[in-house]
Amino acid sequence: MTICVADYTSVLNRLVKDSDPVPFVAAILSSYAVCIPAMSYEEILATPEHDVRKKLHDMCRRLLGVGMCIKSAHWVLDLHIRRFHDDPLSYSWRKVGVRATSIEDEIQRGEFVNDAVLVEEQAKELRRLQEEFKGWFQKSSRRTGKPSTFAEWLLESQAKGGSFWNTARILFEAAFGANSTIDKSVVLASPPDEATLKSFLDVCPPVRALVYALELTLYDRSVRPLHQGPAYKAGRNDQMMSIFLPYCDQFLTNDTYHEKSLRETASKAGIPVVVRSYNDFCASLILPI
Repeated sequence: MTICVADYTSVLNRLVKDSDPVPFVAAILSSYAVCIPAMSYEEILATPEHDVRKKLHDMCRRLLGVGMCIKSAHWVLDLHIRRFHDDPLSYSWRKVGVRATSIEDEIQRGEFVNDAVLVEEQAKELRRLQEEFKGWFQKSSRRTGKPSTFAEWLLESQAKGGSFWNTARILFEAAFGANSTIDKSVVLASPPDEATLKSFLDVCPPVRALVYALELTLYDRSVRPLHQGPAYKAGRNDQMMSIFLPYCDQFLTNDTYHEKSLRETASKAGIPVVVRSYNDFCASLILPI
């Protein structure tokens, strides 16, 4: 059984700050494999308080003893897209290597956690990315009337020429050319059509989950009528974490909005993962007397 502790601000913080986390940590180490996204460690490195940052790092290193670190979302995204583009017929998402061994090595060494300059730069970069993410959706004015639910929005956005396919195309194109994190010298000859995008998303659950997550944010911030229906207020890193949903059996978070967003994303994208709150997970580890 694999669990993902992707949100450092919630799950790892709770493990560090709970009055008695020892039995829960012991249960995790004895019964589960743990996925730790590199993005979580990047957030740890952005924590300004040295003592808190060190405790989070130590917890991360303990959990790594029974698991692995996964590359950041933009790397995972590009790797899947490029592998599919190179050979669609032989593409298998489970065969795409996403383990972040260099981050695992750093977690073991623990050098960056004591680098005050790097910590400040990391915090600045995360703030920049969050503001950029907010800007993507501020450009759209909030609509009135229908669609009034995310399900209705998906029906509209997945029609020919709809927003869903535009989002998928933007992500696909970003894996090539100047924006690529893999090879800046490769340029996509022509943008993929909707048939190609559908074929890709059908066989690539990680990227499919991310597209649904971004559409959920678009719906929440630019489509959903004000004061109507549930709000999904997950931020940039929260939504990018959706790409890791297929890599685990259980995804843990201690943030209400993140939990709600991930559940909606997993449900609509058809990802067979259980999204659980930290409290619910801990309660499941306690044997009845």
